[in-house]
Amino acid sequence: MSSFVPQLSIVVAVYNGEKFLSKFFSYLQAQKLQNWELILVDDGSKDNSLKFLYEWKDKFPDVTILTQENQGVSVARNTGFNVARGKYVAFPDIDDVIDAKMYPRLLEIALADDLDIATCNGNYVYADGRPSRPIFPSSRLQTTGILTGPQWLEMALNSKKFLHVTWLNIYRREYLLAHGYYFEPGLHHQDIPWTTEVLLTAKRVKYIDERYYDYFIHSGSVSHTTPNDTIHVRTIHNYMKILEMLDAINQKHKEVTQNIDACYWQIAKEGLGIIHSIGSIQSIEVKKQMVKELFDRGIWSLIWQNAKDFRLRWRLGRRYFKLKRILNS
Repeated sequence: MSSFVPQLSIVVAVYNGEKFLSKFFSYLQAQKLQNWELILVDDGSKDNSLKFLYEWKDKFPDVTILTQENQGVSVARNTGFNVARGKYVAFPDIDDVIDAKMYPRLLEIALADDLDIATCNGNYVYADGRPSRPIFPSSRLQTTGILTGPQWLEMALNSKKFLHVTWLNIYRREYLLAHGYYFEPGLHHQDIPWTTEVLLTAKRVKYIDERYYDYFIHSGSVSHTTPNDTIHVRTIHNYMKILEMLDAINQKHKEVTQNIDACYWQIAKEGLGIIHSIGSIQSIEVKKQMVKELFDRGIWSLIWQNAKDFRLRWRLGRRYFKLKRILNS
């Protein structure tokens, strides 16, 4: 095995992405990087994605292609991360736009300041023609100096505009390995607990208010598919798991989180999202089943215990009686 250590490993999960891959690869070609590796994980695609990967392989200096049965983006990222060699690692999505300056700029600040995590801003871009907008408004979050991870997490969560994502960041690989950080298999929106715990233990983090990534919101995106009852139930179960993971993270790192109210606030906030999803279910019987699970599984108690301010408790109190009416209907 080569002892060469790339500056950056770009790990890409691919599932039925043939319509995005040509543009995605063109964005990577535009990155002015001197030594880096590209790790492509085909997650059991049913289209021509794997064929596209091999067609592009020779157009990059250092490419590894891995294949696996379909197991979801978390497992695909883990598979790619397991073979990564770079000093830093990135996890972009194939259906988004990456500015040519993104990875050179993040590497510049990461290497200069020996960062565990370097992070930038981006844009929401809408397929339906709505104007794009920054993910983090400059009025809420501005460029920082070197912070600890908990300092940045508190600042970001307190902005009420923070988005838990991996694709705006690069991570020092040895830092992730030292803490044993991997993505939770089978969990949609796994970036929420991942980002929370990774930041709670990071020593050196820096944010730059420079927009280098366009997050494309379209109907084909898993995160933005028009919901029906089946999707609502799946979302509810995912977020129940996320709340349990966030609570476990808060307990594991209690010496840090006990001083960051926002770590508890985000559990209550995500809990309100669960309750909203329950309210959107059309089937009365399915809605009742979800309310029963909310109470029986202890999720309601978890939400209530983490709502530490009056406004949140007032909002939850109103919803409590509505939930009980559904349960008793």
